[in-house]
Amino acid sequence: MSTPAPAAEQPATLESVLRDAWDAFHPGQPAPLGWLTHTTARIHTHLREQHLAPPAPPSADTDQVARLRQQVWQTLRDAVRTHDIDVDGADRILHALDLPGLPRRWKVRLTLPLAIEVTATSREEAFDTAEDVIDTAVNASGHDSHIDWNASNRDDAAPGDLDPAADQPADLR
Repeated sequence: MSTPAPAAEQPATLESVLRDAWDAFHPGQPAPLGWLTHTTARIHTHLREQHLAPPAPPSADTDQVARLRQQVWQTLRDAVRTHDIDVDGADRILHALDLPGLPRRWKVRLTLPLAIEVTATSREEAFDTAEDVIDTAVNASGHDSHIDWNASNRDDAAPGDLDPAADQPADLR
């Protein structure tokens, strides 16, 4: 003879979940008359509408929305240009509307560990030469860049082998 299999535990009903939620937030207080029935009916109606409603087909409204988004962005950019609105305020509005922010010029300060090999006769000259080489390379890039050497740290300069290709110092000529 076989024993009956234990019944699988049934999921909680919506009514029991709502009753437990009410008790959790309002311990010891009875739910208002009709609250449970009304809330359950509203949830069921909402779920039926969400699952039965077909997705809306794309329409000409999509083009209108795109034009409106573009017009809002353009209008805010023009208002910033004419100083009618602050650029930060315009960006907050654009962000709230899920539109891209306005293009801004940024002054960026980076601290980069940079190792460069130069030919010099002393530690100080090596640092000065390295700074000159870097300045020349940065200025040749065409960007409006400036290196503030006063704020830099001269971390390390280790002497290496003789550079046989180096020219004779100018003060010996």
